[in-house]
Amino acid sequence: MKVRVISIAETLEEGQKVTAVALKYPEQIAAGSVSGEMFSVPGRSITRCYVNDSGGKGDVQNRGSYVMLELAVDPVPGSPVGSTLLYANQSNHRLPICLSVVQKRNISALGGMQLPAGSFVNTEECNLEVDGIFGAHTYQNMHHGTTLDYRLFEPKDRQEALPLVVFLHGAGERGDNNITQLLANRSALEWATPAAQAAHPCYVLAPQCPLDTSWAVNVGTKEEPVYEASYALKNVLNVIHELIELHNIDTSRIYGTGLSMGSMGTFMLAMDEPTLYAALLTVCGARTYQDKQVKKLLNKPIWGFIAADDMPPLVEGMRRTFKQLEELGSVAAKQVGDEAWNGFLRGEKADTAAIRQLAKAEALGADILYTEYIPGTILPNGHLSWMQVYSTNAVREWVFSQKNKAPYRPAK
Repeated sequence: MKVRVISIAETLEEGQKVTAVALKYPEQIAAGSVSGEMFSVPGRSITRCYVNDSGGKGDVQNRGSYVMLELAVDPVPGSPVGSTLLYANQSNHRLPICLSVVQKRNISALGGMQLPAGSFVNTEECNLEVDGIFGAHTYQNMHHGTTLDYRLFEPKDRQEALPLVVFLHGAGERGDNNITQLLANRSALEWATPAAQAAHPCYVLAPQCPLDTSWAVNVGTKEEPVYEASYALKNVLNVIHELIELHNIDTSRIYGTGLSMGSMGTFMLAMDEPTLYAALLTVCGARTYQDKQVKKLLNKPIWGFIAADDMPPLVEGMRRTFKQLEELGSVAAKQVGDEAWNGFLRGEKADTAAIRQLAKAEALGADILYTEYIPGTILPNGHLSWMQVYSTNAVREWVFSQKNKAPYRPAK
């Protein structure tokens, strides 16, 4: 008997994990003919068993040719149970999914056929929120012979001009597989969920930086660094220009965001192209920039986030950059020290904290916002504050409320 075995993986806050498996049988099965006790998945706990004809997680029907087994995920922060990624040598590596499923006893199909007990290994996989949703593309720079892999989410209704969100990943997602930037965390995916798109339909660009570079590179010295856009970041700008030509994008509403290395790249691209972004959302990353570079960000809506117990160089970099902005003329609304955010908050409670800071910014006439999280409230370590930032609706609402006075026009 041939049984298709499809592992179902989804990107959770801490990264992608296998959360279910679909068994496709040659015959229809009644819901009452199967239960979780009839199966086992070594190393995993089965939490739910049901049938359907779609192979979709959560689709519970009375009959179907698919048996769906949902798998428990360890709630302890940092648990590797079910993870499809291995972080080693400062990079996330996508692991092959090898899932064994044991059918302990025969199943009686609706047509009378006996589906014999046996063991199976997955031969297919489904990446929820990625497959068929974020298209895979490669940009080729004909002048320099370089390439840039990227993923693009395209909204369903594209009749009117819509915003573009440019998400730059961190150092751990560099590579050439063009998928890790969507699997290591939910930062890019949060802009493309059905709920997010219902509120603010937009395009989402998620490029992948090659292993041999960073988004921004130091062309100075260690003692006196001077940061410039890497060839990869310049290619990101080229991709943005191509997308503007190919799609109906509202060029007065292009938004830049990124985490860690991607935050540094977001700052860098905005400094090189001051009229590109309508707003910046930067998370846990900044470098030492020259005043002449930072001046180009004045009057630009910027909201920066970092945990107070993140890696000291990153905390120092974020604090320095926002202080530099203030010294050059920006007005900042800060939530630090006793006013720092609690990283354990989610949903409405996190929205309330954001709305409170936005009210403070309005009262101050601030054009930039800076937020730190209380030490010990970002788990499993303080560097992962993007989990809280990108899942907070009010933060994304702030982004979409910003608009450039004039549309961005690429230089000829």
